[in-house]
Formats: sequence, structure tokens, C-alpha cells
Amino acid sequence: MSAMTMLIALLLGTSVTEIQPRDWPDLLHKDLDAADAAMRGSHPGGVDLRDPGFGAQLDEALALAHSRADRVASYPGYWWAMKGYAASFNDGHVSLNALADAPDLPTQWPGFLTGFDGDTQVVMTVDGGPGRPPLGARLLSCDGIDAQTLAARRVGDFSGRWNLQASRIHGGGEVLLEQGNPFVPMLSSCVFRVNGREQRHTLRWVPLDPGSRKERLADTRRSFRPANGWHTMPDGGYWITTSSFNADPTEQNFKELTALLEQLAPKAEALQQAPSVVLDVRGNSGGASQWSIELARLIWGRAAVDALPDRSWVEWRTSEANIAQLRSFLQKLEQAPNASPELRRMLESVTAGMTQARSRGEALWREPSEASADTASTAGPAAPLRKGRVVVVADAACGSACLDALDLWKRLGAVQVGVETSADSLYMDVRPEQLPSGLARISVPMKVFRGRVRGSNEPHVPDHRYTGDMRDTPALEAWLSTL
Repeated sequence: MSAMTMLIALLLGTSVTEIQPRDWPDLLHKDLDAADAAMRGSHPGGVDLRDPGFGAQLDEALALAHSRADRVASYPGYWWAMKGYAASFNDGHVSLNALADAPDLPTQWPGFLTGFDGDTQVVMTVDGGPGRPPLGARLLSCDGIDAQTLAARRVGDFSGRWNLQASRIHGGGEVLLEQGNPFVPMLSSCVFRVNGREQRHTLRWVPLDPGSRKERLADTRRSFRPANGWHTMPDGGYWITTSSFNADPTEQNFKELTALLEQLAPKAEALQQAPSVVLDVRGNSGGASQWSIELARLIWGRAAVDALPDRSWVEWRTSEANIAQLRSFLQKLEQAPNASPELRRMLESVTAGMTQARSRGEALWREPSEASADTASTAGPAAPLRKGRVVVVADAACGSACLDALDLWKRLGAVQVGVETSADSLYMDVRPEQLPSGLARISVPMKVFRGRVRGSNEPHVPDHRYTGDMRDTPALEAWLSTL
């Protein structure tokens, strides 16, 4: 690239990656083949006798994505072809993430966005310009396509698990975004129901910058990630917020949750006697289950938690890449002064066991139950425990280890409020696989869960559904006081 081209790119605020000519179909083919190799070589589904259709699923996903290459002429085409590939697995643990060198997607909007309220799509954010439908207007169709089909084609086919309410809440705001996807047509007009009457609106597309895009989509999801922490409530109860279970010792969340547990440990008796405890996991998309187990021991007592029978187990795919990923994480834990000894021992046992199994030619290794950090599983009846009420506030972001937390806490007697959670398959504990282009990475599950009571892609449904804005904490607190 010439110095002049570089200067023009900087003046226009455009990344060098965007200006440099690239053979996008060839790049797509290579990244797809790399993703496919990682899935076949490290995903437990490839050797799981209980999932005989997984090989065909791999073949179909790869074939569909390769067939789209002739319509890929730029980064957006590459991105949406890769997104469609990942989405075809219908597994939240198989996700595609853009890397730092990837350009922003060119985004346009018509001055308003819809989001899902139950099964209905309504206008949830609008810029106030002329000719816009009002907030709350119900979307009926666009260009002759009914609203449900429209959302499934424009978003569901490229995000996966569209049958889940949480997936629709999370992705529904993108139905009326134009993001350079060459596999869906640009819309021209939509029909809404407003005050009992139908109104047609011509869509006038205007650019939407990344910052505004983030804010507008947050309005459609009505979700956010509050700060980790705790405080006492007027009734003498405790409100405890854990908006992430990330266990990477190098991340700020690890330090915050470690400090939170250290602060609450001297209050264990008070927590167990408190009239109420609120466990706020809004925005929590997962991490490690050890955090939720330790919280449960403080709130219900170690004896009550550890006495729960465990009839579940996991099997790990013994690939070299998976073993290397776990060893790397173990090294981080060993260097972290406040890392959980239990989690460290578990990782030591798992990496040693996987290594030995691989040397014996075994593709799957069963983790002994005594080595698992997830000592509290989901099987068996709950014993009578504390008298005070425990409430879990969860939103559509709750996935992975957050779901494990609800498995445990609800079994101990907690009541769930908020909205329906996300869900996960039985394949979990992912490792990142960077693709050859340097533009994206795909996550690859490393283990399979056996004997879990909650089924594959089964969400947690709230005992009490909150219909307000989950971001409005004061309103949420006031509503909880009425239950």
C-alpha cells in the first residue's frame, strides 16, 4: 500500500483493512475450512456416539457457507456468510466474534427500530424525525413478508436458536437494520398497527454510527450489565449483583467477584438468617460456575449445598488444542494470588486426565466427579433449607454458567423473576480458534454434559415475569417489594 493510500485512509477515518483489495471469496473459503477443521478436531460432537447426526450437521453447515461465496465481494458478505455458518449449529457456545483488525459493518436504519415484546414486534426506539411510526406501534409486515417470517430470515438465520424468546429479545432490534448482508434484500416499506389502524411507512435509510447503533439496540433489548457489588435493603436483606462469571484472573471481573466474596464471607450467618436475598444476574452471559457455588454456600450454608446429590458428569474432547487451552488457563490461575484453590485443583486434574487419555488414543475423557468444580449439579430433590426468601433477577442475557447458577439456586429454593433466560446445549466450555484471515475467531466447545436435568437449549422460565424495562433498577426494586 502506498503512503498516499495510507494517508487517504487515515483522513477518511477508514481502516487500512477496508481499503486494501482482498479476494473475499478465497478468504471466506479458507476461514470456513479452518473453522470446520477446528470443529471436527476439537468439538466433542464429532466423536459423540449419542449425537450421530453431528457429522452431517458439520457437512451441511460447511456446504451452505461455501455456496454463498459467489455473492461475497466485501467484508460484510464475508461476515454474514461466516455468521450463517456459526448460527447453523443452533448452539450459543459456537459463536463468531470479530477481531480488532476487522472493519465496522456499514449500518443504516430508517430512524426507528423494533424489538420483541413477547411474540410481538413493536417500535422501541425512534429518532423523532418526520414520518416515523410512534413508540409502541406493532410491526405487521415489510414488503409483503409477515413480521415473524421477516425476523427469522433477516436475523434468526444468522444468529441461531431463533425459537428461544431470549434470542429474539437479543436480536430482534436488528430486523430493521441494513448491515451490508448480501443474502437478504433491502426493505422498502413496512406496515404497522397504530391505535387499531394499519399504517404504511416508506423506509428512508440513513447511516447509523457504531456508538448510536449500540445505544439504539440496547433500547430494543432493555438489558444492561450493572456493576458487581452488594448492598443491604430496607428490610435487612441483601442485594447481590454478579453481572458476569468471567473467571480469567487477568480480567477486572475476577478481581471484583473475588473482593465481593471476601466481603460477604464474614456475613455468612447474617446472609443465612436474612429475611431476603436478591441475586441479580442481569447481563450475566456466563463464565465459571465456581462463583455461583461459593455464593450458594454463603447464602444457604456449605453443608446444604454440598449435600445435594450429583448424578451428572462431563466428558472432554482430548484434542491437543483443547489441552493447550486448559493448560494456558491453569497457568493464569497459578499466577493469580486470589484464585480459587478448588478451581485450580480441578484444572490440574482435568489437564492431566485428558493428556493421559489422549496418549491412550481415547477421543473422550470422562472427568471424575470428585475433580469437578461444579460439585452442585441439577439432579435430585432439594432439602428444606433457609426460611428467608431468595430471589434471582435474570434477563435474556443469562446463558452458560449463569444458567448453571439458576440450576443450583432454584433447586435450593430460590424464586426466579424477570424474563425468560437464554439457553445452552450440552456442549460447553469453549476455546477460541482464530481464523486465518485475522478478522474473526470462532468458539469451539470442548466438553459435553451428561445427566443434566435441564435439557439442551432449554431456558429457565421466570416464576414471576417482569414486563417493565429491566434496566430500570429502582422500578424493578419497587416491583419486587410487591411480590
